[in-house]
Amino acid sequence: MSATSSTSTYLPIGTIPLNKLIPWEGNVRKTGANEGIEELKASIAAHGVLQSLVVRKASRGKYAIVAGQRRYRALTSLAKGGSIESDVPVPCHILAASADPTEISLTENAVRVQMHPADQFEAFRNLIDAGSPPADIAARFGITEAVVKQRLRLARVSPTILAAYREGTLTLEQVQAFSVSDDHAAQERVHGDLPDWDDEPETIRSALTEGEITATDKRVRFVTLEAYEAAGGAIRRDLFAEDEDGIFVLDAQLLNRLAMDKLRLEAEAIRAEGWKWVEAALEFGYEVRGEFRRLHAERLPLSDEAAAERKALSDEYDSLFDNMDEEDDETSERRNEIEARIEELEDRPRAFTPDIIAIAGVVVTIGHDGQLEVVRGLVKSEDEPEEGEASESRKERPEFSAVLVESLTEAKSSAIGMSLAKNPDIALAAVVHALASDILVMGPAKSCLRLSASVTYYKADCDGADELRELRDEWSEKLPKDDDALWEWCLEQDREKLLELLAYCAGATVNAIDAKHHQPQASRLAHADVLAKSLELDMKAWFTPTAENYFGRVGRDAIVAAISEAKGVPAKRSWQKLKKSELAKLAEREIANTGWLPKPLRA
Repeated sequence: MSATSSTSTYLPIGTIPLNKLIPWEGNVRKTGANEGIEELKASIAAHGVLQSLVVRKASRGKYAIVAGQRRYRALTSLAKGGSIESDVPVPCHILAASADPTEISLTENAVRVQMHPADQFEAFRNLIDAGSPPADIAARFGITEAVVKQRLRLARVSPTILAAYREGTLTLEQVQAFSVSDDHAAQERVHGDLPDWDDEPETIRSALTEGEITATDKRVRFVTLEAYEAAGGAIRRDLFAEDEDGIFVLDAQLLNRLAMDKLRLEAEAIRAEGWKWVEAALEFGYEVRGEFRRLHAERLPLSDEAAAERKALSDEYDSLFDNMDEEDDETSERRNEIEARIEELEDRPRAFTPDIIAIAGVVVTIGHDGQLEVVRGLVKSEDEPEEGEASESRKERPEFSAVLVESLTEAKSSAIGMSLAKNPDIALAAVVHALASDILVMGPAKSCLRLSASVTYYKADCDGADELRELRDEWSEKLPKDDDALWEWCLEQDREKLLELLAYCAGATVNAIDAKHHQPQASRLAHADVLAKSLELDMKAWFTPTAENYFGRVGRDAIVAAISEAKGVPAKRSWQKLKKSELAKLAEREIANTGWLPKPLRA
């Protein structure tokens, strides 16, 4: 018999005691039967059973539930908790014996249509507007008060946004993003401008909160949100955000005043250190910092005895560097011992000297992480000492040994030479420049080309030097060995061939080496940098720092600083526990393929 005829399917509606109802194993709903039970319990407790259960007679006076098992589970849970009696009357439709219970169960679960969420949001809004407190609504519907407030916020977005949600052109997550603002006009403007290729919820939030101050702002972290609110500051919360990004500070003027008050207190305490000036600033970016020269605290002076030891060790260390070609395991171990002892001697507290404090000042500001940042040792241009007045105590020890500088600049010089050898046009310009400078300008030599035709030889094993030697061998095989024959050969060659030879010869004469025994020739080295720029020289293609050619020849601090700079990470404590040789090998591995170069090789 068809289940569509209510007169033949159902007996009259009645009530059956809860303890007379039992589950029916044939119920078609197998999945999700326990979902939303708590909400359903709250609804039944507040409003009763609004929809009758469908049952059929079973044995021993019991009734099996064909449709309504979730309502039954909610009722039995309430009874176990003591909220209702175990025999409370439950409204039920009783199936006729001829009805198909499976078909009825399927019909009950399949044909109903869920309420659209937007309709639910507006229904909650109507309850609130009618005077029902959110806490009462939450209790009656078995949800949290926060959920009630979320649904209310969604109901109060622009009707245009809700209409798009009902039409399916916006998702629930997008509607939640629009609810970050109460401005309907702004919501509709962003909705209208939203491109199809970038309609993510985060894009919507960003557009609606552009220029607003979130709780992640460094000023808020410095002042603290609690202090801001205690001072009467208003905030707005994005109910769908779980972190500080969803909290917006509405009173920027109050926030800035609180931050400046706190900075000025810190500045007042620092003023007692005796600096020429102390200032508080909410912002102290790179452009402003660039207006100052910054001096740094210096290590406290060594005792006479320690200073003598330090000098002796340093002289021995430099001597070992100068004889690296003869280095053996014993020498290497001695260098490590010297380095370790020098580090011990250098590991002294730092302090600003009185002459620095007399001309420099301090800016007290907020760091990017919201913590107090105190920048000491800033010298204004008008406070700079006259030439020659600078204290000798502020002269820093060279960052690299003379031997290492010579080795690194050999790599650079040979790379310039080989690049020039492959670029006849720039080689021609370089040769003409050198000749004209020497013959017509008649000033001190400014070129790095040695036009006496003396080939520059390199002690270091570097890529540029190897390629120059290979190119020399190639030309040697092509050219006559006799000078007169060479002249005839040159006359017979076309311009392109002569330019190629000129380029090689120019490249072979490049001397951009900063050697210890050379007299200072800043103009020559400066011209080498200009030439390298013209050649678009990329030293990363010519030099890769390794334990052998670099890291084993600098101090531990320099190795650690190199890894940190190349990888963009702070120094790790575990690095300090490694032996110098192990740290050098670690640096070689970590820095490989990063493109990092020592300072003497950078553009």
